[in-house]
Amino acid sequence: MKIVFLLITVLFSTMAVTSCTNDEGDQDLEILTPEEETQLEE
Repeated sequence: MKIVFLLITVLFSTMAVTSCTNDEGDQDLEILTPEEETQLEE
């Protein structure tokens, strides 16, 4: 029974770690300067 709980704990922990990483869209990062931000707000 302890082995079952251990396997479930390992399964949930690996799912939590892999779901936190967001690898998609790393190249789509735009850095806005304050001038561009004020132009977008107006």
